[in-house]
Amino acid sequence: MDGFRTPGGGLLPDWSIERLSRDAATVQLAAGEWLFHERDAAESAFVVRSGRLEVLSEPDGLPIRIVKRGAMIGELALLTRTDRSASVRALCDSELLEIDRAAFERMLGDDGALAVSLCGVLAAQVAANRSPPAVHEPARTIALIALDKGVSVDALAERLGRSLAPYGRAAVVSARDVSGPAVSVAAEAATLVERALGGNRWVIMSAKDDPAAAWTRACLSEADRVVALSTGLVPRPWLTDASVLRGCELLVIGRSAPDFLLRALEPAVVQVLVDDPAIERYLGLAARRLTGRAVGIVLSGGGARAFAHIGVVEELRAAGVRIDRFGGASVGALIAAAYAMELTNDSALDAIRHYFVEEKPNSDYTLPVYAVLRGRRAQRLLAEGFGPVRIEELPTRFFAVSTDLTTRSLVVHRSGPVHEAVFASLAVPGMFPPVPAAHGRLLVDGGVLDNLPVQTMAQDAEGPVIAVDVGQVTGWVPARRGPEARWRAGVRTLIAGRADRLPTLTETLLRTMMIGSRDTVAAARRHADLVITPEVAGAGLVEFKQLSRMREAGRAAVRRLLESDPEALAPFL
Repeated sequence: MDGFRTPGGGLLPDWSIERLSRDAATVQLAAGEWLFHERDAAESAFVVRSGRLEVLSEPDGLPIRIVKRGAMIGELALLTRTDRSASVRALCDSELLEIDRAAFERMLGDDGALAVSLCGVLAAQVAANRSPPAVHEPARTIALIALDKGVSVDALAERLGRSLAPYGRAAVVSARDVSGPAVSVAAEAATLVERALGGNRWVIMSAKDDPAAAWTRACLSEADRVVALSTGLVPRPWLTDASVLRGCELLVIGRSAPDFLLRALEPAVVQVLVDDPAIERYLGLAARRLTGRAVGIVLSGGGARAFAHIGVVEELRAAGVRIDRFGGASVGALIAAAYAMELTNDSALDAIRHYFVEEKPNSDYTLPVYAVLRGRRAQRLLAEGFGPVRIEELPTRFFAVSTDLTTRSLVVHRSGPVHEAVFASLAVPGMFPPVPAAHGRLLVDGGVLDNLPVQTMAQDAEGPVIAVDVGQVTGWVPARRGPEARWRAGVRTLIAGRADRLPTLTETLLRTMMIGSRDTVAAARRHADLVITPEVAGAGLVEFKQLSRMREAGRAAVRRLLESDPEALAPFL
């Protein structure tokens, strides 16, 4: 069994599963159904016979890993006699073997070979608990699922196979390749996929617009990655059974992705493909993502210092680096979004200079009841600059992060209007009012929790990631000026109670926020394949007129990198 391996996803061989099945009960789970919850009492272990399940922490719902056929779940709690340490939910219709405590302990004592096999799985599980969570393995089995009759799914599967051809062999299978009765389709599909994996790097499965069809269910069960295809006109059966597609990659062949479809499917990624050239472009990107060659760049927050990102991107482009994925926090998200629109270097620079420097978005001061600024001017300028463009319509992949004050969790924006996602990402608490959002959320700057969201990008294992960090918190030094009028010291004494030069309120808020996310930035740097750190010390966090200087600092950082290591960018070319 070639198997699907995620961190800690040690797989039991077929003979072990057969041995366990003699003393086990069968458990059937529908898509979206819970196997158990965190802190439940542990009285049995489970082996996945078919399907996919996600292990996550509660109540925040953070994903830990995905398990598939051959994986064991819940054995550690059984052996240590502790409660469940995480929750498990079926991503698609799944079948499991349940072994109670007595049978589990009896088998360990009676069958030495089985005990050794289980020890291998346990060792992989322990290793996973020490590894970063939610880091996915590259997909080998891909299911293309047509949600309506307007999508030629078989033709797209063949085109994807041709796009992958330069990197390895891909087998394309469909319902035509199974011939048994409906009750045996799942087993026949599993055998078909295993055989195909033996001689191919990937297996692409295509299924048409029937959620109840046995082949469609089998594809969902066998796939490492599910890609749902729609023209936007989704039949009701899919909407009533949408849980089987939760977390899929949604491709809309048309002008836009309807909101009702996004709400129903809760896709992890959305892409709108308006014409055949856009489809061909997507297939090229998909091939790079599936082979781990899609270069990503993550841009940190850092106030005005984030303008250094402009120079970094310019130099990377000049060196021949093709960036397939952009992500960022705060002002880093703003710059990432500009480049995800595929603006030229000059156009991006001119737009940022106009909207962020000349128009002074941080100038609508108000009574500091909710925040120092109203935020309306910044929102208006972002809406004007990005227009009605939605994230899923961008030609290059993009995400921004914000922080939800209600749940104290990181929010990753992968769909919706670009300008709304960017504003939420840079809404520094205290400087801007919190941004109300759906489900009672109150969003503020993503840098509060993760000022360098590398793991958000790296967890998909789609290619190398470059991190650009300008969020280093340096000591505050007053700007050097000539002799100042005595009245200025008097004003400071009146307002602050002392004559010393102090950072402004907005500067203090930004510095406090970045200090709070220092640990997450340190962790993020460990997930990046390359970290670029422009020298931005001495620039105030709100000195937006430093654009030219910061841009040059970014360019200089890449030049220094290449001078010290001429091959530093080779993995990204």
